[in-house]
Parts: sequence; C-alpha cells; structure tokens
Amino acid sequence: MDELSGLSGASPEERLRSVGTGIGLTVAGFVTALVVLFAGVQALAAAGIPVRQQPVLVVGLSIVLQGLGFGIAVAVYMALTKRFDLLKYRLPTLRDFGWAVAGLVALFVGYITIALVVAQLGVDTAENAIVEQGRQNPQLVLYLIPLAILVVGPSEELLFRGAIQGVLRRAYAPIPAIIIASALFGVAHVFALSGSGTGVLVYIAVTFVLGCILGFVYERTDNLVVPALIHGVYNAILFSLLYVQVSGGV
Repeated sequence: MDELSGLSGASPEERLRSVGTGIGLTVAGFVTALVVLFAGVQALAAAGIPVRQQPVLVVGLSIVLQGLGFGIAVAVYMALTKRFDLLKYRLPTLRDFGWAVAGLVALFVGYITIALVVAQLGVDTAENAIVEQGRQNPQLVLYLIPLAILVVGPSEELLFRGAIQGVLRRAYAPIPAIIIASALFGVAHVFALSGSGTGVLVYIAVTFVLGCILGFVYERTDNLVVPALIHGVYNAILFSLLYVQVSGGV
C-alpha cells in the first residue's frame, strides 16, 4: 500500500461509518461546548460576577469553556467506545520541533499564497467574530495571544486531528483521512464568520488548506503536541499582528 494515498482494508460501510462518526464528533464537540459555556456563565452569574457586562471576560471565558467542551466530548467518545489509544501524543523530540517549525512556515506560506490569489480575484474574505471584537477592543487581543497557544490550538487539534482524523484513519489511508477531517474543520468555522456568502466560502477554503497542513504534520510525527503547538503559535502570531494594527502600529 502506498504510504499516503493507498486504500486501507476497510469496507465501504466502515468508511461511511467513520465519516458519520467524524461529523457526529464535530457536532458533539460544539454542542458540549455550548452546554459548558452556558453552565459556566450561569454559575458565575449566580456567584455575583457580572460576566455579560465585561466583553473581555466573556470572550476569554467562551474560548476556555469551548476548549473544555471539546475535551469533554472527546473523552466521552473514547470512554464509550473504549478507544483509549485513539490519541497519539508524547513529549516532543528534536525532530518534532523541526516539523513544528516547518509546519508553521508552511501555514504562513499557504495563508499568504491564498491571500494573494484572493486579492487578485477581488474577492473579500469573511472575518471571524473574535477578530472583529479585537479590532474594537485592542485589550482583548492581548488576552487572545496566550489563549491561542494554551487553549485554542490544543483543543481544536484534540478534536479535529486527534479524535476525528484518528477515527477516519482507522478506515482510510492518510490523505483521504486528512482531507475529510480538514473539510469538517473548515465547515465548523462557518458559525463564527461574518461576511458575504463568497467571503465565507473563501474563509472555509483557507481553513481547509491550513487543516490539511496540520493533518499532514500529525501524520508524519504521530504526536498531537506538534500540530497543537503549530496551530497555537500561528494564531498567536496573527493576533499579535492584529494588535499592532489596531493599536496604531501599522
């Protein structure tokens, strides 16, 4: 079997079932995140903390509790299916750090390339709601930088690369598994976007390409820590550039 594109020995039914499981995990992750967020906000409100009157706290809390929701969804799935070996992780080696640097460079090359193509076509790209809030409140962006590394990168990679790509990898060869998981990763961002229909499609396409890069790195390293680190640092750099922009530096 070809290392990346060859077919696995799974039946068509098993492959279809794995795609359904991937979709189910995506939905379960976000539903669990919403439930955890609602419970957290209610608990803080009951304790007399006016969460809704503090935009920075609301966004930070949303990110942290969404990450917790993703983790709970994955943990419940692993417990129900007894697939405790689904996630591949370990302390990074020197080789892993090399892949992390290469992956980070690849993300920015991919991002810049797509941005140039989109600019040439004259198409606007949709914008994430958190970025919009960051433009209005530069202080928020400063909190987003560490949260990107500590929460966003690890939690999103746990769900999409660790769990979903892991499930798909049992039925598909690496390339199909990476493509399907990345497609779910791209579509999952749609509810956080604002802009025209074409702009949303462009954003999803960009996210899909970035997801493929992260999925490829995970396949090559067998270590979830590596794409989580790349994802977190990538977002943190983008937030840092956003802060420089909104604070008048650029």
